[in-house]
Amino acid sequence: MKLYQNGLSIIANDYNVNDCVGIPIHTVDRTNTEPKYLPCLIIEKMAKNDTFLYKIISQYGALANTFEIGQFHDLKDACPHELKNIDVDNLKPITIIEGSKLYSRGSTTGRTCNCRTNCATKTCPCKKENVFCSTKCHSKRGGRLNME
Repeated sequence: MKLYQNGLSIIANDYNVNDCVGIPIHTVDRTNTEPKYLPCLIIEKMAKNDTFLYKIISQYGALANTFEIGQFHDLKDACPHELKNIDVDNLKPITIIEGSKLYSRGSTTGRTCNCRTNCATKTCPCKKENVFCSTKCHSKRGGRLNME
């Protein structure tokens, strides 16, 4: 256990504030063609009980949880420009699931509908937000009017 902690502390020295990291997106929140990692920026690094905890933000909001070094993937070379130029003060807190859905769907809501109609009216949450329905909405029901 001591060797593991020493290894993590060595790796933790490589990650500092304003570094770009990736958090894995669970397979439930994405399809097999969508991104596997949510790009994030480290905004705070804290030491607690011989481990480092990180507060991070995505381009859609500040993630509510703190993360350990073992949950990160290095994205320093592939950091999106939208994330580098983001205003940290105006971000609202979101969960990792909300951030993952927003990033993988590329929508503005992060929600899916389960309408049984053709999604042509404003009763459909996707149509109401002027966003196309995705395969997460209607994967087995066939095409709808509000799909790309």
